[in-house]
Amino acid sequence: MFYLEGLQIKGFRNYQSEEIKFNPYLNILIGENAQGKTNLLESIFYLSVTRSFRTARDQELIGWNSNYFLLKGIFISEEFKNIVKVGYQKQGPVKTTINDNPVNRYEHMQQYPVISFSPDDLQIIKEGPSIRRRFINLEASRLSYSYLQNLKNYQRVLLQRNKILKDTFNRVQLDHIIEPWDRSLIEIGTDLIIERLKIIENLEKEACYFFEKMTSSRESLSLTYSSNVGIDEEINIMKENFYRDLLAKREQEIKRGSTLLGPHLDDIKIWINGYDSRRYSSQGQKRTAALALKMAEVSLFYERNNVLPIILLDDVFSEFDDERKMNLLEFLRYNGGQCFITSAVSQENLLQKLNREYKTIFIARGSIVDETIRPAY
Repeated sequence: MFYLEGLQIKGFRNYQSEEIKFNPYLNILIGENAQGKTNLLESIFYLSVTRSFRTARDQELIGWNSNYFLLKGIFISEEFKNIVKVGYQKQGPVKTTINDNPVNRYEHMQQYPVISFSPDDLQIIKEGPSIRRRFINLEASRLSYSYLQNLKNYQRVLLQRNKILKDTFNRVQLDHIIEPWDRSLIEIGTDLIIERLKIIENLEKEACYFFEKMTSSRESLSLTYSSNVGIDEEINIMKENFYRDLLAKREQEIKRGSTLLGPHLDDIKIWINGYDSRRYSSQGQKRTAALALKMAEVSLFYERNNVLPIILLDDVFSEFDDERKMNLLEFLRYNGGQCFITSAVSQENLLQKLNREYKTIFIARGSIVDETIRPAY
């Protein structure tokens, strides 16, 4: 089993200095709004992958009365017991060590898997295609190194191709210059689409299983990939379709100065009971669907690496009735990995029915005010 045994926090968000021990399985973080529950989850996520699930700016994580933050945690599995430190000082680089040995920030990202869910993840369901592309790109990159490399190469080609479309005014010259970039866009773009189709197929299978568990099999979830490129089982035909349609859009692309065809414009359709979830689902259904996608990642990570990621669930019980809350807790018990859940109110009545040891941590004003181990009932 892989889990975080304990954590020290200094100067992170509203935490000045705290040291906390965790239960290897279930930890419930209780406190009123704006007291530091989400910040604690964020610190665990940052310690694991050296980035935040809330902001891209490391400087925003430093507390008001500090010019640095330091996170120190003990990760344990059957194979290791590692002391991990991640620190950041204003205007400086992020420094990461494992057992006091410096490591590259990006190499560290793959070693301690963690999956987070927060209210912001509802945007995957509610917002436009760019949010869903970002979701699939991020998760596919974490699951597949080849996908990450293809994505980087595609973005480089796209950037250069757009520059040619904007800067070249002679049509004959443009057709000549852009041709090799067309070919690269098609080759790499087709590979990206094929990898996305495979990942979405696997994601759908696991997400559907979780969604049905959450809804007691009364509702269904499905995913489809929506592409502006003609998808075909024959890769060569697919590339021919891509090239033909790209040529047909040449005049439009010249006018707009941007590439109008390719996986950078594709979308993932998320259906609940056969209807578009973005338009025809309740807030509770949207939350369940977004959570299903996140929990599907847990299964895919386990299949790929034989390690259960740490699960961080922020305000997950909002808009869930007791039945869905209990279904979620049962799923987490069956999953068997370490989990952290924040809640503004006590969930004692539901947790007693779970019949499993857990730890309750009470948080106020960036401080741990009480910790209680609850035995299995």
